[in-house]
Amino acid sequence: MRRTPRLVPIGARQPDARAAARLRQAWPFVVGPALAGRTRLLRVEREVLVMGCWELTRIAPLREATAAVWPEMRERIRRALGLTLMGLQVVPCDPPEETPSEARDTDPLRGALRLLEARRRERLSRGLESE
Repeated sequence: MRRTPRLVPIGARQPDARAAARLRQAWPFVVGPALAGRTRLLRVEREVLVMGCWELTRIAPLREATAAVWPEMRERIRRALGLTLMGLQVVPCDPPEETPSEARDTDPLRGALRLLEARRRERLSRGLESE
């Protein structure tokens, strides 16, 4: 017997963007501080959280631990974020892109002065102020 293809509603295969955004904000809370620096949320698809890990040696142990830890994680996500997820999948991914971090200045006054100077230069360049 030949099966006829089923129609899938538009958007049914799209990741749940709102759920992913909420999970991304709470990622250290969701996976814990030890995994937050080694993993990242890739997407939520069909009520399954897809977590990426760029350390290939950790993927197999993470997959094994998923069975034991997932019920607790699912309940934490449900209580804190109001999301009902049915599963967790661990897949390899690329590491996050490095962003050049600016050296934090511990003097808040110096930061405020730099901001004021930048605004003054912008007003000068627009002709709103003269030197």
